[in-house]
Amino acid sequence: MTDKELKDLVASLALDRKAWAEDRKKLDALHEKTERSMEDLIKTVKDVTKRMDDFGLSDNAGHHAEQFFQSAFREKLKFGHVKYDEMIGNLRYKDGKDEIEFDVVLLNGNSIALIEVKNRIHPSFVNDFAENRIKKFRKYFPRFKNYTAYLGIAGFSFSDEVVARASAYGIGIIGQKGDSVEVKGKLKAYV
Repeated sequence: MTDKELKDLVASLALDRKAWAEDRKKLDALHEKTERSMEDLIKTVKDVTKRMDDFGLSDNAGHHAEQFFQSAFREKLKFGHVKYDEMIGNLRYKDGKDEIEFDVVLLNGNSIALIEVKNRIHPSFVNDFAENRIKKFRKYFPRFKNYTAYLGIAGFSFSDEVVARASAYGIGIIGQKGDSVEVKGKLKAYV
């Protein structure tokens, strides 16, 4: 390599380094602008969510789901292949430390169906229902200690993960079918 070629190479590297530094400044500025835009978007979403809550829209959707499924089970009195004599809506226990509520409870002489209603079910709720809520039910409602319990989750939409988890726990998936309900899954008896 000649002296001139070496000087040209060093000069081009200096130009490349200068161009890289300019590009880096532009990228940093773009990143900063994107971060501010994301922060603004998050703030806007939080504001809209708060307004929805202020107007009761989230509660209304949940209330609508509860009303629909309670009416359907009150009329049908059947869960899985078990026939029931009575439907209780919103069975609740509350003391100073703990509280638990079941949206739909179906009873006959020896079995009970505990059905939770959500507008949209989250996967973590399935685990909590099968692992914790059934234990609380047994603790706070001892009059049903000899009843075989069946669990169900009712909602208007379910993710594949929710369906898979519910199936693994033997929890029935209850969805809307016209003006009635449809139960899917093999139910497990919780004794």
